[in-house]
Amino acid sequence: MNQVQRIVKNIGVTGSAQILTALMSFVFMIYLARFLGEAGFGKYNFAFSLTTLLVTFTDLGVNQLLVREIARERDLSSYYVNNAVFLKIPLSILTFVLIAVLAWTFNLSSDASILLYLFGIYNILLTVSGTYLSLFQAWERMEYVALFQIIERLFIVTLGLGVLIMGYGLMVVAWVYVFAGILDIAVAASLSFRRFIRPSRSIDTGLQKKLLLMGLPFGLNSLFAVFFFKIDTVLLGLLRDDVAVGIYNAAYNPLLALSMIVAGMVSAAVYPVMSRYFREDAGSLSGFTRISSRYLAIAGFPVAAGCLVLADRFIGLFYAGGYSGAVPAFQILALFIPIRLVSTITGTLLSSIDRQGYRMLSVGISAAFNIVLNMILIPYYSYIGAAAATVLSELLLYILFLYYIGKAHGDVKLNREFIKPAAASALMALMIYPLREINLLLVIGAAALIYLISLILLREFREEDRALLMNLLGRNT
Repeated sequence: MNQVQRIVKNIGVTGSAQILTALMSFVFMIYLARFLGEAGFGKYNFAFSLTTLLVTFTDLGVNQLLVREIARERDLSSYYVNNAVFLKIPLSILTFVLIAVLAWTFNLSSDASILLYLFGIYNILLTVSGTYLSLFQAWERMEYVALFQIIERLFIVTLGLGVLIMGYGLMVVAWVYVFAGILDIAVAASLSFRRFIRPSRSIDTGLQKKLLLMGLPFGLNSLFAVFFFKIDTVLLGLLRDDVAVGIYNAAYNPLLALSMIVAGMVSAAVYPVMSRYFREDAGSLSGFTRISSRYLAIAGFPVAAGCLVLADRFIGLFYAGGYSGAVPAFQILALFIPIRLVSTITGTLLSSIDRQGYRMLSVGISAAFNIVLNMILIPYYSYIGAAAATVLSELLLYILFLYYIGKAHGDVKLNREFIKPAAASALMALMIYPLREINLLLVIGAAALIYLISLILLREFREEDRALLMNLLGRNT
């Protein structure tokens, strides 16, 4: 199996799993929104978002560092993973204490505090099990990551829907997540010990200190990234109310899930490859980055255009006529998709060339910008202001990534790659706008056909695409 085939295989495996788990999660979120109503759904998203932000202190970038280091030195897998797991025990305790302190500081009700504790436990357990997933990713065995994701999501969705249908509320759903976290540890550790490493009680404090210090840029990047994606929900909960949080997340969650599926499965597959290219074939790294970004732009721009034109149809379909106030936020947030997809590749490039500090700085600046925008816009425009802040902050992040790539690696000349996909998407949106009231499946099919024809007429597909296809098929060009 050549390198291209391996990458596509890993993208396919990861993508299939993420699509399946995303569909399950999407169904669960839809029913959760319907059963809990706008206020209840807002409470769920506030608690989950805040604990997701805080749990970054359990990892501090260790999981991302492990992928890079193990990909380069697979013989040290057991040494790295076992020490990383033991390192996370005291970090988990400190994280839970921080959650308790913030629950007291915000003077939350007893029910809201319990929700924070339960979702905090789940996210802590998920982060610890993620140590083993880093091992699978470093070995480019994404089928194990896929198996883990499917089992975990199937458990949450099946049991979660069950308790909702039986009439139980949000508190019982939170307990489902806790049990899922316990299952996460059991499955991930079992797969690791059976296939890759041996358990060990040996602790190397020198290595653990190294993991903390070297992982800190990754950790701060993750912290800033969670601020970037979740702070709008937290600030809406603090500055407005649960209803605003519920409406905003009704618009945000489907689009964020879609972008994260694509970005996650691609970055997971290309990160180890980029890390090896940097050491072994640096000359190919820019071309690899450029073509990866172009394909993500080809995928992202039409989705954004379609969501912009058909926003009311999608929201009506998702929530059975409810959450109509989410339509304008959905339209604004649709612009976020292509920027997020391409930013994922540029951010991964910085990490792969040992410039994670630049990545951390970029995300930190963008997160601070996002916080300031949210604090300015939310009091006046509520969830509409939060949506605008998200899109503008993502655009700033992309610009910063390009700046630091140029500084550390050289100009990768990405922007010109997006002109034709953007033009084809705009043409598609104009042509489907008069058709938006007919059957939704027919509109989507027509949009896809129009977009493909537009790309062909604009001569977007090149000789390098044919060469890549031949390489994928195992044929010489």
